[in-house]
Amino acid sequence: MSAAEKSRVAPLFLLGSEQFKVKPATQSQAAIPAPAALVQEVLQSWGSGAIFLDASSLLSAPGQPHPLISIAASARASGLALVPVANLGVSPQYIAAIQAVDGVDSQGVCLRVDMQEAFSVSTWLQQWPFPTSRTDLIIDFGENVAMAAALGALLDAMFQGINSFGAWRSVTMAGTSLPQNFTGFTAGQHLIPRVEAQLWSRLTSLPLPYQLDFGDFTSVTPGVTPANIAWGYPINVKYTLPNSFLVLRGVRTTGPNAVDMDVQLRGHASGIVVHASRNRLANAWSDNTIDQIAAGTVGTKTLEHWVQLGVNRHIELMHAILP
Repeated sequence: MSAAEKSRVAPLFLLGSEQFKVKPATQSQAAIPAPAALVQEVLQSWGSGAIFLDASSLLSAPGQPHPLISIAASARASGLALVPVANLGVSPQYIAAIQAVDGVDSQGVCLRVDMQEAFSVSTWLQQWPFPTSRTDLIIDFGENVAMAAALGALLDAMFQGINSFGAWRSVTMAGTSLPQNFTGFTAGQHLIPRVEAQLWSRLTSLPLPYQLDFGDFTSVTPGVTPANIAWGYPINVKYTLPNSFLVLRGVRTTGPNAVDMDVQLRGHASGIVVHASRNRLANAWSDNTIDQIAAGTVGTKTLEHWVQLGVNRHIELMHAILP
């Protein structure tokens, strides 16, 4: 991604124990502690632009401060701007860690609430230990974005009044229309309307007393990917269009009527290239790579690579179409 595109994006990382581990020593390098390894990876992959980090699922050793403290210290030493993220159910220890980090960095805090919590601000705001003026609020509908959109005028009124109890530093609406899996989808191409983008567009047309920012989960879903998936599963690809997600549903790679993964991925790339609503982005790494895969000039690579292609395409497209 270009620097201009990155400047409009603030990534929110949900950090779990599987992503917070010591980087083992090698023959040429000593082991790197988990906080430094995390910061190093962010700097290499994203750069030093501001990030949001939710480390609330991490546990601290008995008698030790929450790991957020050491992560923030490593980020500070490396010039990485870090805004801690919380939800209303986090532990007092995690809140104390955020307060300690904010006392040094003065970056404020981000609060992520669900739909029910967004409608009941008056019942919990007095217990929120940070001023709204230093809190970025994310109203995250997750996979319930269609349910939220169906509320119509009730939802409009909530967004119009969300600053009634104090103006938030920023307000973001987030959600996704992608299902957790594609069970029940037949092999072939499917279009899933991007309700989250449509809802954001409608809400921003209201006379809101603030700027409503847009957030989503790119082309992945908010759930945790199941562990130990058996080889042979259908080969699927997701590609973002301006108004829909294009899902290219594959078949299994083992058993009756199986098709090799490389063959399926090449076919998915070809299907994307000729899709009538593609809206190809000339300078996007993802679109250029998909064109090359379809033409057979580069290999299809791995499914992880295709997740990277999907995420890159999604962010590049949103940069191009958002005001």
